[in-house]
Amino acid sequence: MSSSEEEVQFSDENSDESPLSSSPEYEIEHESDGDFASPSASEDEDVAAAFAEEPLADAEWTAQYERERKDNEELEKQLKDRLEGTVAASEWCGCGNCSVFLLQNIRECYCCTELEGCGESLETDLVQQDFPPNTSLKCVTDHPGFNPVCLQKWSLRMAACKFKTKGKQQYRQKGSEERFLRSVSYREFTRLVYGRMGNTRIPLPVCAYSAIRKQFPINKDENYVGFELDDD
Repeated sequence: MSSSEEEVQFSDENSDESPLSSSPEYEIEHESDGDFASPSASEDEDVAAAFAEEPLADAEWTAQYERERKDNEELEKQLKDRLEGTVAASEWCGCGNCSVFLLQNIRECYCCTELEGCGESLETDLVQQDFPPNTSLKCVTDHPGFNPVCLQKWSLRMAACKFKTKGKQQYRQKGSEERFLRSVSYREFTRLVYGRMGNTRIPLPVCAYSAIRKQFPINKDENYVGFELDDD
């Protein structure tokens, strides 16, 4: 899995949460090919025997699997069309703030109206009390906490002390400040909208990525590396 400033591993200082991918500041050791012996024929037989009593997939399971596979392929195609601009944002954006200009991969191509939790976060009593009665908020970036929590430099600097690297070390700036602030901002957005996520990782919506990356742009020596799922 690719790592970047966007996907630095953090954990809550008061918990063992590690919701995001590993920190680019820490090297990961890899075993060399020489450390692994080729499996013997007897080992292959043992593996086969272990699954000999497992029931074969029935027709219903197979049909369900095929439906899910086709649905996933169709979704991937739809997201790819969005990223490549084959389908205009106006055809799938429901919040009015989606632009694929700063996106990096298809996993980032979701409108906030499509992600569970974003709409709900705008309907809480805590949020609604900041607006006149019957105010309808269309975009998660309209959340009254988005600007002060996710886009204000000093707010993010202070928030960084809550996070630690995967190695349980205090997270500190080691690259450009914009890179550092983007990393913290992504985590603060997740907390603002979803609360604590534990080990669950989800991408931000297009509008949030765009606002954060515009506020804290890359310098000439950097590249964005987009959201990636952890390997199982």
